[in-house]
Amino acid sequence: MTNRFHLLVPLVLFVLFLTGCGQTPPPTAVPPAATVSSAGATVASTVVPAATATAAPKAELPPTSPPTATPAPWRVAAAPGLPEELIAAAQEIVTAHSSQFAWAEEPEGADVLLRLAPLGEGGTLATWVYAVAVPFATVADGVTLAELQASWRGEGGPPLLLTPDTEALLRQLWGEGRAETVPAPDLESALWARRAAWTLVPFQKLTPALKVWAVDGLSPVAADFTPAGYPLALALVVDGEGEAAAAFSALWGGPATNRDPEKITRIAMTGVTALVRATAYQMETRGIIYPGEEVAPVMQAADIAHVSNEVAFVPECPPPHYIGGTTFCSSPRYMELLQFLGVDVVELTGNHVNDWGAGYIPYTLQLYDNAGMRYFGGGRNLAEAQEPAIFEHNGNTIVFLGCNPAGPAGAWAGEEWGGARRCDDSFVEQIRSYRDSGAFVMVTQQYWESYHYGPTADQREAFIALAAAGASAVSGSQAHHVQGFGFEHGAFIHYGLGNLFFDQMDQAGTRQSFVDLYTVYENRLLNVSLWTGLIENYARPRLMTPEERADLLQTVFAASGW
Repeated sequence: MTNRFHLLVPLVLFVLFLTGCGQTPPPTAVPPAATVSSAGATVASTVVPAATATAAPKAELPPTSPPTATPAPWRVAAAPGLPEELIAAAQEIVTAHSSQFAWAEEPEGADVLLRLAPLGEGGTLATWVYAVAVPFATVADGVTLAELQASWRGEGGPPLLLTPDTEALLRQLWGEGRAETVPAPDLESALWARRAAWTLVPFQKLTPALKVWAVDGLSPVAADFTPAGYPLALALVVDGEGEAAAAFSALWGGPATNRDPEKITRIAMTGVTALVRATAYQMETRGIIYPGEEVAPVMQAADIAHVSNEVAFVPECPPPHYIGGTTFCSSPRYMELLQFLGVDVVELTGNHVNDWGAGYIPYTLQLYDNAGMRYFGGGRNLAEAQEPAIFEHNGNTIVFLGCNPAGPAGAWAGEEWGGARRCDDSFVEQIRSYRDSGAFVMVTQQYWESYHYGPTADQREAFIALAAAGASAVSGSQAHHVQGFGFEHGAFIHYGLGNLFFDQMDQAGTRQSFVDLYTVYENRLLNVSLWTGLIENYARPRLMTPEERADLLQTVFAASGW
C-alpha cells in the first residue's frame, strides 16, 4: 500500500504539471502585501485577484480626410495687338487678385484671353475706336472698308503703314496682310515722307498733322459719330473657361473706351465777319439769317463756336448800301444772325471796332453779355481787353487769347476807352502761363493784310513765335483772303481763314472760306478738319462742290510748302 502511494504521487504531480502548461495564461503575479500580525510582526501575504482585469476600449478617432490641393490661379493673357492701356488695366486686376489670377506673357493655354473683336461679338468690356489717317496735306476725304482691306492684302491702293501693335491687331481681325510696320515714334514722319500712304491710329493717339478719313462715310471726329455701324469700332471681349472668364469680367474696372464723348470739346474757328455794305443789304432784303443758312449746321454742332466780328453795333447805324466806304457799323438787329449760328465767343481784335468811336464798345459788349456770349481780344478798356475768354467743357480748359499788332491806333483800347488789344510782351507771357497750367490755348491775331495764299515772311515769323511761346493753335483772323497752314513747335497754325461774312466778290481767294473744326481731347488737340465754303450773293458762304474743294485744298497746300 505504501509503495503504491509513493508511485501515485509523482503521477498526480505530472498531470498537474501538464494542466499548468495549457492555453489558459497564468494570472499576473501580484507582489506580496505586507501585513501586521497581532504580535506586531510583519508577515508577507499573497493577494490573489478575484478576476482577471479587462483593458478599457480605445476611443475611435474620426477618419482623416486626404489634404485638398489649392487650385492654381487662372492664367490671364492678351491677344496680339491688344492696346497697352487695356493690358495695363488687366494686369492691375491680376496683381490685386493674385490668389485667383496670374499673368501669362503668351496667350497659348491661357484660361482667360483678352482680345479686340468687331462690335456685337460677345460681351463688351470696352469699346476701342480706330481712325484711318493720312497726312494733313491730303485732298481726298474718305475711303471704303473694302478699299482699306484690299490695301491690307496688297491688292491695290496705297500702302498701309502701321505700328507693330496695330499690324498684329489687324492680323487677328483680317488674317495675314502685307502692311509695312513702322515704330510708333516714326509713324507720322514716315506718312508725310510717303504722302500717299495710309495708317490706322487709336482715336486718342491722333495728332493734328494727320487728317482723319471717313470710312464708309463715317468719321470718329464727326459731331454726330456713334460707334455702332463704324467698322473700326472694336469691342474688348473675354474668351476662356466659363468660370474664369466670368470672374475676370466681374472685376473689370479698366477704361470703357478710348473715345469718351464726355472728354471731347469741338471748336469752330472762323475768319472775318463784317455785317456791313452789300452783306448787310442782302440781310435786309433776304432775311437777317440769310448769310448763315448753309454754315449754320457746322457752327451749331460745335461746343464752342467762334466769330471775329470786326464791327461794333450802333443803334443809329444808317441803312446799308452795296457800295460804301470803309467806315463800318452794324445794326443791332444783326445780332439775330450770331444767335442763330449759336456763337459762344466773339473775337474783338478787328481793326474796325472803333470806326464809329470807342463809345459804342460798351453798347456792343452789353449786347454780347445779354446773349450769353463771351469775348476776348478787346474790351471796354485796356484791362478788360487783356482778359482771356476761358471755357471749362468736358474736362477741357479752353483759353482764347487774341491781339492786334496792325492797328490802326484808333482801334486799340486804352486805359479809359475801349477797343482791340494791342500785342505786347504781356500777351506772350499769358500764353506761356496758361499753357504751363495745362490748358488748351487758342491764340488769334489780327495781322496785316495779304491777298496771297501763302503767308508773308514776317507773318510766318510772328505766328511761329506765338507757337514757340506755347500756343496750342494759332489762327489768323485778319485774312480777307484764305491762306495756308503750318505745324511748328507742336502747334497747328492757320495763317488765314478768309471771309466768313463779307462782301468781297472780286476774286476767288476772297470768296473762299474756311471753318476750322478742332477736336480737343483731354486738353490736347487731336484733329483739325476743314469745312470749305464759297461766298455767293456778297453774303452767304455755301458748301463747296467736291471739285471746288479739291482746287482750294491743292492751292493752299502748295502755298504751305507741301
